[in-house]
Amino acid sequence: MSDQYSFFMISGDLEKLYMGFITAIGYVSAGSKVYMFFTMDALKGVTKESEKLVLQNAKPLKYYIDNLLELGESEVELAACEFGMKVKGIYESDLLPNVKISGVSEFAFKSSDSKAVLVF
Repeated sequence: MSDQYSFFMISGDLEKLYMGFITAIGYVSAGSKVYMFFTMDALKGVTKESEKLVLQNAKPLKYYIDNLLELGESEVELAACEFGMKVKGIYESDLLPNVKISGVSEFAFKSSDSKAVLVF
């Protein structure tokens, strides 16, 4: 059984979004499972808006999201916080495919079984 790492993505800062996905790619490449929970401003990282987010001298954020999902297949889970979605006015139709709507209780459950929790 491979280790699982949970990511609590709360910041909408572009550098933190990029590093969250790039770090997740590293863990998946090493054979680990990854659970990423997005809330508040970080939710833009799993919406269609992510296609327009570009850090200077880097590929668009969506490139790294696609890379993570392709590399990790069933070992990667992306979740959008239902409460954060309500606060930020984000609808299910705004989310990228393969992103499920979840609650903090699921994050607590999943992260309790994780080897580590990373916060971005």
